[in-house]
Amino acid sequence: MNLFKKASLLGGFFVVIFFVLTACTERSREEKMIFRYNESAGIPSLDPAFAKEKSSIWAVQQLYEGLVSLDDNNEIAPALALDWAVDSTATVYRFRLRQAHFHSGNIVTANDVVYSLNRLKDPEVASPGSWVVDGVISCRAIDSTSLEIVLKQPNSTFLSLLAMPFCSVVPENETMLTTAPVGTGPFKFHVWHYGEKLILHKNDAYWRVDSLGLPLPYLDGISISFLTDQQSAFLEYLRGNFDFLPNLDPSFKDDLLTKEGHLQERYTEAHTLVRSPFLNTEYLVFNAERSLPQDLRWAINASINRAEMITSLRNGVGVPATGGIIPMGLPGFQSSIGIGYAPDSAEKVISSYSVLPELTLTTVANYRDLCEFVQGAMAKTGWDIAVNVVPSATLRSDKSSGTLDFFRASWIADYPDAANYLMLFSSEMKAPNGPNYSRYSSPTFDSLYKAIQQASIGPERTALMSNADSFLTKEAVSVPLYYDEVLRVYPRRTQGVRTNALNALNLFEAKVVKD
Repeated sequence: MNLFKKASLLGGFFVVIFFVLTACTERSREEKMIFRYNESAGIPSLDPAFAKEKSSIWAVQQLYEGLVSLDDNNEIAPALALDWAVDSTATVYRFRLRQAHFHSGNIVTANDVVYSLNRLKDPEVASPGSWVVDGVISCRAIDSTSLEIVLKQPNSTFLSLLAMPFCSVVPENETMLTTAPVGTGPFKFHVWHYGEKLILHKNDAYWRVDSLGLPLPYLDGISISFLTDQQSAFLEYLRGNFDFLPNLDPSFKDDLLTKEGHLQERYTEAHTLVRSPFLNTEYLVFNAERSLPQDLRWAINASINRAEMITSLRNGVGVPATGGIIPMGLPGFQSSIGIGYAPDSAEKVISSYSVLPELTLTTVANYRDLCEFVQGAMAKTGWDIAVNVVPSATLRSDKSSGTLDFFRASWIADYPDAANYLMLFSSEMKAPNGPNYSRYSSPTFDSLYKAIQQASIGPERTALMSNADSFLTKEAVSVPLYYDEVLRVYPRRTQGVRTNALNALNLFEAKVVKD
């Protein structure tokens, strides 16, 4: 009996200890400041050399840094480079490195930078970002903290190119970055359960500090989930299991937003809607090799009520494209050069043809409503066009091979410069050698584009870009529909998340403040 009593007391002691420890563990977890979000598209790689889609870019931005970065205003800011100088020929760049550490504890050296940039060129790596360093003749370390990059010719966008995630700095000879990343970013890799969760921990050796001199980041970690169903992810956000809602999906947009693009009243007390410009032009592309007359291309542009499209299909998110292919927020943008809504004039042009050409507008399922809106607008003017919905892979293949007459496209800027949009119509970029899927070719435009590439940043270059965009608009080489916006919804507890017009996810000053 005495033994039984002792065993019972001992067992009770361990039960108490168990609950105390469990409570302490739970309390410890609650005290940790973790930022949680969902990435429905998944993350194919954590290697910055392959960071070409948003899901990978957002993860890479937490793990790595380059020589320079883009700030909230899309301006070039120092990152791993303390400063830099450019010679009188505008082809030689010299960078001086700050003292920063990789997550492994090793100090970043100029050799690491040289290795990282040369790695992009390596055919065995086969990076989709290799084009970023096409204009580089050489990259060499001067000493451990400085390096020199020499260009083939002046390139006013070179620093913007270096700010791309492709150019993130990795340790020399590091090859296992896809699944075991090592960078200098504010967060470091912890664990990746494929298809379920990616966990990043705070980098305690991060070099940035806040305005009071306190070390960044504030967060203890980041938790990324991979729910593929957008409706489920939205419900999880409403339950408090995610700390921001990064996109507007058709499955819940009407529940979340009014037709004017404001939060529904039931969400305004506990949530905050943030809208900002996004360098993404949504447009329709003509195949220039199919010789659709210019006046019919003009008529299609003039048939579309873009403001109604934004309100009825996108709950007010986006800005009607009243300019050209260059979006709002970039030097060279002109707000009133576009082909405006003129259905009567469009109908006159269309009725002047005794026989109209057959035309099929090809798209993917996510943009079916957009293309059917255009189809309906064209029908009102007397021209019945077809809409063909195909898988994404089919659209990519067919537009590259040139078999499509007319298709929906979008262009998210690689870097914040209007030349990145104008190149879509340059002869030297004609698919499959580049992203000119329209196969448009014009000596006049090519001459303007070449002058833009060679000009220094300033009023003269901006005027050239405006002239080039005006030329494309008069030629009606495409149908700009709208300029997109970044739309994010946050619970009140989330603070300090920053972005820019490239839809960056900057979390080094973010906080999650519990109620």
